[in-house]
Amino acid sequence: MVLQTAATDSVVSLGDDDLDTVVGGSQVALAEFNTGWCGTCKRMKPALEALAADTDATILTIDIESNLETAIEFGAQSTPTFVLFVDGQPVKQLRGGQTEETLRDLIAQYRD
Repeated sequence: MVLQTAATDSVVSLGDDDLDTVVGGSQVALAEFNTGWCGTCKRMKPALEALAADTDATILTIDIESNLETAIEFGAQSTPTFVLFVDGQPVKQLRGGQTEETLRDLIAQYRD
């Protein structure tokens, strides 16, 4: 598992082999499927860092070009695609850019 070099150092960047381990060990995890060239994905980075810093959810990113099998498994056909996992299971998917508030509200719906 490799941590992104973010200000908070808490958004996790995953590969195919890491996803099950990380989401399985988290009550709530939000995964952003992205690409390095996606402008909207780049604009989402500050929102993801803020969520990682001040929510209990695990926030992670997965590059779909490097992790194609995982992207296909979770239906990430466009970037960004967000998948919310609760107790290791995918429960909600959002496509396209989202506001920090929308993602925060989504996480809050599934927290204890």
